[in-house]
Amino acid sequence: MSVELATEIFEKGIEEGLSRDLIIVDMVKGGLSLNAAQNAYKELATEAGLTTARVGHKAEALELLAEEAPIVSDADVRLATRVLLQEKFGVAASTANDYIKAYAEIAGIEMPRSNFGSSPEDQEKIFNFIVANPNCEKADFTIFMKEEMGRSSGSIDETYRGIVLARKLADIGVEFE
Repeated sequence: MSVELATEIFEKGIEEGLSRDLIIVDMVKGGLSLNAAQNAYKELATEAGLTTARVGHKAEALELLAEEAPIVSDADVRLATRVLLQEKFGVAASTANDYIKAYAEIAGIEMPRSNFGSSPEDQEKIFNFIVANPNCEKADFTIFMKEEMGRSSGSIDETYRGIVLARKLADIGVEFE
């Protein structure tokens, strides 16, 4: 399906007052895959002002890092750079780390592989929270991770899945050291 046909289906659907889902179904019937139809709808709806695009700062962050050229392979410099990015762009520590990793890859800077996302001190804080709250619900864990650790929801979800897995393994008798 051509971009023109997707646009035509989108505009006709909007004129007819169709829902997002029905417009996407029409695009699929017109020959787009479901994923392509969802992407086309998202792009067309954003262009039409019906939705807003998520604001990302990666390009700006990479530009800033290229100008500053920090030696992010050094742990202290990496920490200071992470804090700078968090403050300048209002992002979580994990997002700032992602920007740093992308910059390092582009700049050909060799990065340490272990403990990049979390310092041993941060890991200890998280582990201590989990040990002190072994039956914590996700809502309580999320509050701790956002307020105390400055983590993004993706990082929180990934860590909480680990907690759930550890609980399941413990339930079947697997011991941890």
